[in-house]
Amino acid sequence: MSKSIHAACAALSLSLGVFAAPQGSAEDRGPTPNPTVGAGPQDEARPLGGTRAVGTLLQGPLDIVAGILASPAPGANWNRLLGCGYGWGYYWVSGGAGTSGAFAIHQYDTTGAYIQSFTQDMSAATGSQWGIRDLAMDEANFKLWGGMEGRVLKEYTFNPNAGPNGTLSFTATYIIPTGGSLGSSATIRALARNPNTGTFYTKNFDSAMWEFSIAGGVPTYLGEVPANGKASYGLAWDTLNDTLWSFDQENFNGGVPCSTGGPGDLVEFNEVDPATGLTTGRFFDGTFYGVACTNIAGGADIFDDGSGVLKILALHQNSVDELNVYELDPTSTPPVAYCTSGTTTQGCVPVLSASNPPSASGAGTPCVLTCSAMEENRNGLMFFGLNEINPALPWAPASTSFLCVKSPTSRTTPGTSTVGTNPGDPCEGALTLNFSAWIAANPVHIGAPHFSGQVVYCQEWYRDPPAAKATSLSNGLALTFAP
Repeated sequence: MSKSIHAACAALSLSLGVFAAPQGSAEDRGPTPNPTVGAGPQDEARPLGGTRAVGTLLQGPLDIVAGILASPAPGANWNRLLGCGYGWGYYWVSGGAGTSGAFAIHQYDTTGAYIQSFTQDMSAATGSQWGIRDLAMDEANFKLWGGMEGRVLKEYTFNPNAGPNGTLSFTATYIIPTGGSLGSSATIRALARNPNTGTFYTKNFDSAMWEFSIAGGVPTYLGEVPANGKASYGLAWDTLNDTLWSFDQENFNGGVPCSTGGPGDLVEFNEVDPATGLTTGRFFDGTFYGVACTNIAGGADIFDDGSGVLKILALHQNSVDELNVYELDPTSTPPVAYCTSGTTTQGCVPVLSASNPPSASGAGTPCVLTCSAMEENRNGLMFFGLNEINPALPWAPASTSFLCVKSPTSRTTPGTSTVGTNPGDPCEGALTLNFSAWIAANPVHIGAPHFSGQVVYCQEWYRDPPAAKATSLSNGLALTFAP
């Protein structure tokens, strides 16, 4: 009997209902974009609403307003949340309480639960009614940046050792020099940082895209690429493809803009070539909330949390501002089942699966192997090697099992299958192994040290006394190591 194993990336999906119209104003909505100006040829030819290869909603909407405890509480007063970022295992959101009230950067855990707030530094702000817009992060150096009016860039430093959830402290203000079309009153709105070079990219709605640096503490204008017809509120750097993604206002749903009676505006994500500023043709529409023609985009960030999927975090401005997390690209190959499980003498067909791929560096979520649907109270262990046997070999004459892993192999720690809750079902047993922890505790084994892209082939061996050789085997499972 053959079973197909599908690796599931566990993603929390929290539904908090459909929200009403956002609180947007002329300032935070920006001008209506022209979808033909500066668009790449592949973008001009795309069908409206095209085929989605990316953009699956993994988490959200997360209500990030209600839980805020910073003054002026309650959270409903914080009705102008704008930017967002992921760093050090937390979500971060910038915003204000009204147009002239407090401005803060709020910290949340990755379920969207509010933790604490840190006051924004407003020095050098040119009469800001909004405070920091989009955020950019450098996790390795514990830095967070946010842009404001008047070419102002604010820098903050995260201290993970101060308090139970760390603290965020203001570090520096940079005034980016004018240059090209970057005028003295320009707002650093959408913001992203290239981690390879340390340079920043920014847009102000449908402006040109400007590049600048703060290397050595010296702000320097580096150049620009022309506008691409997208009204951008957020920018984020794609570390897998070395491209940018912009979070944009789309005002031509169905080909007819809202301003001329179209069916409703959407928010959309577009991949952008940083060298030209043109869209690449990869895009997806964001989740639609509330009343037509009132949805507003916000800040965006791209992050890799070790789950095997690169993700986009985006702030949607609505009457209740919320965060959403979308799938972007897989960063690793999911576990793949192959070969055929044997049928035990009690009619069980065990299934070997994995929670996610193992990591060569040991980073990210552990790889947990589970052999389920086993007979109960059976001793067994998982063994693995560097090659599969194709075609698989019969385990023994008259056995229903096949040997799927080629020798030499390494054996992991033995265990005993669990007992289920249904006395009439002998197939509720399971054996579980934290493979990542086993690798770390047993450094001498076949294939070590592991590297990104390396494949190991696994199979479960277990006792089955009435069977041929008194043992049986599960299906095989191919695991590809992530970085």
